[in-house]
This record gives sequence, structure tokens and C-alpha cells, in this order.
Amino acid sequence: MTDDSLDERQRKAAQELEQTKKLVAKIAWSVFAILVLATVVFWFGWVRAPSPEQVCRHKVELVFATVGEDQREGAEALVSQLEVQCVDAARTKIRMRGKLVYAEFAKCVMAAGSLDEAELC
Repeated sequence: MTDDSLDERQRKAAQELEQTKKLVAKIAWSVFAILVLATVVFWFGWVRAPSPEQVCRHKVELVFATVGEDQREGAEALVSQLEVQCVDAARTKIRMRGKLVYAEFAKCVMAAGSLDEAELC
């Protein structure tokens, strides 16, 4: 064997190694991109939820929809106090149970058509 054929083989081996490195890098970046995409989809699909203020505002709307005209004054008097307590309770739920549990709860409340359905959440 001559030195030229040995150099040629080394060059080919170096090129193959370089191609393999590029392929591994492409695969690694593809896997990374898929993981990032999956995380974003997971966040917006399951974890993202209405804010505590929105959830409590919906509960207040359900209270007003439930009470009759003769009880409206009493309900209005209690609503401002209840709304503050509701927001605090929702924030505590996020801290104590986590965003996933809160997201499930908030989505359930927002989907509720009556106060009874919201309370079951």
C-alpha cells in the first residue's frame, strides 16, 4: 500500500465522520424541537387556564343568574366580599395544589352553566 492510498482512506474516513456528526446534530436538534413543541402544546392545551379573577367573575355571574329579583340586593351586598375571598382561595389553590389541578378546576367552573355545577368542581 502506498502512502497516497492510505491518505485517501483517511480523508474518506474523516469525511464520513464529519457527515455522521452532522447527522447526529440534526437528529439532536430535531428531538429538541419536538420536545419544545410538545411542551408548548401541553402548556396551552392543559395547563393554561383562566385567571382567578375571571373564574370568580364567572361565579358571580352565576350567583346573579341563580338569585331571584327579591334576593338581588342581598346578593349584591355579599358579592364584593365573596369575590375577594374567591380570588384569594383560587390563588391558594394554585400554590397548594399546583397549576394542573387549578387549570382543571378553572376550566370546569368556566364551563359550568349554573352555580350548582360550578360548586361541584
